[in-house]
Amino acid sequence: MTDPSNTRKIVEDLNAGWYNVISGAMGLDPTTFQLAQGTLGLQTSDSSGLFLMADAVPPPSSVGYYDAGGTSKRSSAYGLLLNALQPEGSATLRTELGNMYAKWVTYKTNYDFKPGDTQESVFDTWANQYLNPGQAAKAITVYKQVANNQLIKALDAYNSKSAQQQFMDAADNPYSLYKYSGSSDVALAALKDVNTPINFDSKTMDTKLKHTTVEGSASGFWDIFSGGASGSFDQLNTKAASSQITISGEINQFGTMTTNPVEWFNSGEYMRAYNGKDNNEIWSTEANVGNWDSFFAQPKGSLARKVSQLFLIGQYSLTVTSHASYSQEDYKKITAKASGGIWPFFSASVSTTHTTDYKLNSDSTLSVTHSLPRGQIQVWGVTVVDAPG
Repeated sequence: MTDPSNTRKIVEDLNAGWYNVISGAMGLDPTTFQLAQGTLGLQTSDSSGLFLMADAVPPPSSVGYYDAGGTSKRSSAYGLLLNALQPEGSATLRTELGNMYAKWVTYKTNYDFKPGDTQESVFDTWANQYLNPGQAAKAITVYKQVANNQLIKALDAYNSKSAQQQFMDAADNPYSLYKYSGSSDVALAALKDVNTPINFDSKTMDTKLKHTTVEGSASGFWDIFSGGASGSFDQLNTKAASSQITISGEINQFGTMTTNPVEWFNSGEYMRAYNGKDNNEIWSTEANVGNWDSFFAQPKGSLARKVSQLFLIGQYSLTVTSHASYSQEDYKKITAKASGGIWPFFSASVSTTHTTDYKLNSDSTLSVTHSLPRGQIQVWGVTVVDAPG
């Protein structure tokens, strides 16, 4: 969808203003807090949303858009990192395999691990398939001598079946996610009653940020009324963005929750990699899956930042009012098309945990009330920590 006139800049300012209202009302550190929007940022009915948020690699912005389909995953980047490293003592195995060492590294990097597989069992299979019997026996013996190496253990832990938890999607198809300490039970226990009033007015909002720049934070979801429409619906987006917008109501439950990867993550190997920049005894030249810069360099490294804490909302009722003038036809079009949410509650899915009610007021303004019942959880933000973290 095109970005007519100055709508994108207006929405970036709206995001900055909303960021400052939320961080101020909830007492959050504006130097590390990142406001979350999108499907994952808005909701979770079980641990899946929490795990996905914790596993996301946060963008370098004050407002991050989080969606299950497009979010870079920390667990995937960490898996590549392990495959980019050499185990301590690998020189012996390299000498034994000679020219075949590069073939082994390529094989294990591309291998699709199955339940019960270990690094040692995969090496045995490879050696018996690609080496003659005498070479295979000697290579397997050498490999067993380094099998207790921390990198080998880290790879086995990462590929273990117990590293992930299974969930079911809307069509009852199973899928698995890497586990984090911040489960739904922990999240519910973290919620406290706060009854904090929220008052936002685009005419008086503060758009100055103390965190990273808001530039780009609206990319991909700048529409005030989302839903993938075009044409005349674009004009409604522009009208809403260009008019005064107010938000009033109350947040009734709030909590913070630290979230960390569990047994599948080896902090020792992670730190060995981080502290080993340009060290060819640590980084594998054969793996071709990344180097120190691709993993750790700011701002684009796949492990350059991490989520260390989630900011949780447990109950609220907030009314967003666009003070533009809307006709009955506009109202019908908006209620029919705005399935993706009304700013600032963007969502790439209609399966939201909150309810949304539309009202065309007597003065032709439009009010949308968002309500989250007690017992449900939404993630409104995260603490972002730079590597090594």
